[in-house]
Amino acid sequence: MIIQLNDDYPSPYRIQRLAKLLEDGGVIAIPTDTCYALACLPHKKSAVDQMVKLRKLDPKKPRALVFSSIQQISIYTLLSDVSFRILKRFLPGPYCFILESNRKLPRFIGDKRQHIGVRMPNHAVVLSLLEELNTPLTVTSAIDPETDELLYDPWTIESIFGHGLVAVIDSNGVPGEVSSVIKLIDDEYEVIREGLGDTSAFV
Repeated sequence: MIIQLNDDYPSPYRIQRLAKLLEDGGVIAIPTDTCYALACLPHKKSAVDQMVKLRKLDPKKPRALVFSSIQQISIYTLLSDVSFRILKRFLPGPYCFILESNRKLPRFIGDKRQHIGVRMPNHAVVLSLLEELNTPLTVTSAIDPETDELLYDPWTIESIFGHGLVAVIDSNGVPGEVSSVIKLIDDEYEVIREGLGDTSAFV
């Protein structure tokens, strides 16, 4: 099911509808400020299992979470003053920061939750949905499991994953690139992956 939303003025009714689908244990495809992602609620084990199955992922491999605010990130991570200032500077934006977890998330999310990847996309649709849910979403990039190609067209995503998704959001398009991944542990940072976000400040 394709649900159309305007990036600038997301329909509150449709946002509530998507939130209900997620709360009922569904997996959806969401646009971000980098690429499309498959998303579900992290405490819905059946939904997490479904997402892993769709993407043919290693169940033990950790997945990123998207948040609506740095305050929400602080609920699930151990944020120092240094890491808080870095997040404040670069989020929302096309970055995934690997932070130390305080282990408040279910263990089945992966990696025994010692570290988690956190995202706060600069995308009104996603932020509106997260604010409606008042909880983070666990995500994985929408990649064709057969070709490993990044997917950025909602109709293609529905064609490939539609049997396992309850909704695909069609907004104003995505850049079609991956996020930059920065490891931020013990107040030291390391660029793990170059992506859309400028990493010159971390070199």
